[in-house]
Amino acid sequence: MSRALRSRWGWEGSAEDILFLNRLRRVTRDHRWIPEIDGLRFVAICSVFLYHVFGELSIRSGRVILVEPGYGWLAQILNNGRRGVELFFVISGLILALPFARHFLLGAGPVSLRKYFMRRVTRLEPPYIASMIVAVLLFGVYRHGLPPGYLPHALASLFYQHNLVYGELSWVNPVTWSLEVEIQFYIVAPIVMQFYRIRRTWLRRIVLLACILGVELAQPAHASLRVQGSILFYLQYFLAGLLVADVFVLELKEMSSSWIWDLAGVSALGAIFWFQTEALWMKILLPVAIGVLCLAVMKSHGLRRVLGNPWVAVVGGMCYSIYLLHFLLIAVLFKVTRHAILPGQIFVVNYAIQLLLLAVPVLLMCAVFFVLVERPCMDPNWPSKLWRKVAGRSDAVDVLDSGLNAE
Repeated sequence: MSRALRSRWGWEGSAEDILFLNRLRRVTRDHRWIPEIDGLRFVAICSVFLYHVFGELSIRSGRVILVEPGYGWLAQILNNGRRGVELFFVISGLILALPFARHFLLGAGPVSLRKYFMRRVTRLEPPYIASMIVAVLLFGVYRHGLPPGYLPHALASLFYQHNLVYGELSWVNPVTWSLEVEIQFYIVAPIVMQFYRIRRTWLRRIVLLACILGVELAQPAHASLRVQGSILFYLQYFLAGLLVADVFVLELKEMSSSWIWDLAGVSALGAIFWFQTEALWMKILLPVAIGVLCLAVMKSHGLRRVLGNPWVAVVGGMCYSIYLLHFLLIAVLFKVTRHAILPGQIFVVNYAIQLLLLAVPVLLMCAVFFVLVERPCMDPNWPSKLWRKVAGRSDAVDVLDSGLNAE
């Protein structure tokens, strides 16, 4: 067993470590688990977490904490951590596109739309609903009751309609705006996947690139919040995922690993998290840079080793649980950790203290949520297994009642 698990992980850890991590890693429907993809999810969720800790310290501390002139570059990177959401969008486009790409481009079996949509519901809804309940309870305790008008906002958030109905971030959990965009893509994805019907590879990729560019250029300069919180504003990132899936399915195996891919991956990371301009060229570059990063992590040497590390991949595999809960947990825990803020204007030290105090408890609580709620829902057969289990108990109770009545 230990040798088989080592082969799956591609990592020479102790048998105990491998078994422990194997119980925590993401469960996939087709058993095609790719640790490097979860490594990319690690980058995305870490950047978002760092961004929100930065915002908490800068805005909600109740004190003026200025960034020293020598650390402006660090604040710039932390502020760009919000781009981890765009990285999530590209990864989603890639993962959802793979079975469609294998069908249209390699002749694999067709994708069952019934199973596709059922998978989205059974995989994502239980953790989402559970996190919404947690959020409402925390908000009620935090504010000593729910304010007037809160429940309609909660219902709109529960049905992924808050961005559309209210044109603002959710009152329940502000980060769920991106999940509403994801849900919109899940709905239209089977239509978008028809790009793969274009038989000529060069033409199909040019069309995808043109659509990525066209979506960006078609966006109004001052889009409403409803548009900014919809698939209309972010479709280009999902399309970049489709383009990566195209290369992934047709050419990845034949592509040789090289340190050039490390250079490309590091350059892509720099473009994603360094440039702060909102100029049009940067908006066009961003989905392309994320696409390059997705390919680089598969064919590089050092970058692949880092992001494919089992510990990194396991945490990345928990990204959905972490994303659902981290903002709420940071807000609650910061009520305590803000007392550790040192007086004066020492940004770097105070930020490091907050990271040390927040990262571990947030990760532990999210890991518990992942193990108890999300990971069981990764089994595509969990509804039928649960039904059989409940039905079996019901049958046993009926038999027992019949026996008691006979006596």
